[in-house]
Amino acid sequence: MKLVIITKTKLTTKPISTSFKKITQREIESVFLLEAESSENPWTKNQLSASVSNPNNLCYALLVNSKIVGYIVAMLAVDSADILNVAVHKDFKRNGYGSSLISHLSEELYCRNIKTIFLEVRRGNLAAISLYLSLGFEEISLRKNYYSKNSNGLSIKEDGIIMRLEIST
Repeated sequence: MKLVIITKTKLTTKPISTSFKKITQREIESVFLLEAESSENPWTKNQLSASVSNPNNLCYALLVNSKIVGYIVAMLAVDSADILNVAVHKDFKRNGYGSSLISHLSEELYCRNIKTIFLEVRRGNLAAISLYLSLGFEEISLRKNYYSKNSNGLSIKEDGIIMRLEIST
């Protein structure tokens, strides 16, 4: 005889509050910790601080329940912008937060009459390339052997892919 026990449980979900915030010097430590954890070649605190201080840059943090889980840094030019860095905490990847960061940046740029975004990504960063392609970015150029990738004491070079997105309403 097989005994089956059935229990009724109530499905519960916790509400998630997301928001965007301009990064200031007060958030550098939190952003640095996120960067160090999410990148093989992380920016330094000084690089992050300089980026936030630069008036030609837009720097936004993505907060989930008041905790920074992602950020994006873009440098403005006359009629375009370059995404310099984007990161999402490992526990929050593959949940649409990277897309949200880029969408938020796109809206901010569109309001400033900037219609083109450029970025560069390592050829081996397949997850990022997939994300960018899904958002409408297109590959426009290749930088051969642009990135250094150290492995077992050997200096290996990796190509950089330059991508472009035309922003529309």
